[in-house]
Amino acid sequence: MTDQNLARAAELASHIERVHGANHPELTRVREITLALQQSGNETRTVELFNELRTLTHNYALPDDACEAFAATYQALERADRQRAS
Repeated sequence: MTDQNLARAAELASHIERVHGANHPELTRVREITLALQQSGNETRTVELFNELRTLTHNYALPDDACEAFAATYQALERADRQRAS
C-alpha cells in the first residue's frame, strides 16, 4: 500500500537526513516531501510532490555511500510512487 510505503519512508527520512545530510543536503527536502505526501489528500498536489521527488532523487538512484536505511527509504518512496501512478 502507498500509505505503508510512505509511513516507512517517513520513519526513516529523519534518520538518513541526520546521518547523510552533510554529504546529501537534498535529504532535507526528501524528508519534507515525504511528510507532505503523508498529509496530502489532493491528487494534483501529490503528483507535483512525486514529480519533485523524482527530480531531486534522480529517479530514486542511490548514491555510492547509501546505507541500508537510505536504500529502504528510496525503495519505499519509489514503490509509493509506482502504486500511486497505477
